[in-house]
Amino acid sequence: MRKLTALTTLLVVAALPNISIAGDKEKKDSPVSVTKALKIGVLDWQLLVAKSPQAEQAGKRLEKEFKERKEVFLEKQKQLEKKHEQFQRNKDIMAEAERVKAERELTKLQQDLRNLQEENQADYTARHREEMEKFLSTVKSIVDAYGKEEQFDLILPQDTTLFSADRIDVTNTILEKLKADKKGL
Repeated sequence: MRKLTALTTLLVVAALPNISIAGDKEKKDSPVSVTKALKIGVLDWQLLVAKSPQAEQAGKRLEKEFKERKEVFLEKQKQLEKKHEQFQRNKDIMAEAERVKAERELTKLQQDLRNLQEENQADYTARHREEMEKFLSTVKSIVDAYGKEEQFDLILPQDTTLFSADRIDVTNTILEKLKADKKGL
């Protein structure tokens, strides 16, 4: 037992010069220096999405791209409603076979309309994701450059923080840089 204690003591004493203490001002290679405070910023993503020209342009591109498909869908929806109203007015005077045929036709039109809506929604979601990835890439490059330029240690999304002082909010600065950046449009 004495040999184990002596060996442990010897190892601890041998390791002492290599241990770095966070508050040690004399160690230049210390992982954390007390003399330098951390510089942290927060960024409001929702505000950037709502007010940046890049996000606005992405929205306009999506609207233009899906405008025709939306119009086709709305026209088919009107046609279905019109046929449904006609069926409701005439179903009491229709022959049984004619009524069953009209019901099947309405059911098929409803299913086709649902399929079209799902297809349009899936395509829109995929394109929206592409546009958001492009926007986020632009924002990230601007935030990276700003963070390095202003020597930030950390910039966090505002929604991940429980509390942040207004003085560390960098959203407006990043928004101005986005407005000045024409290549992201």
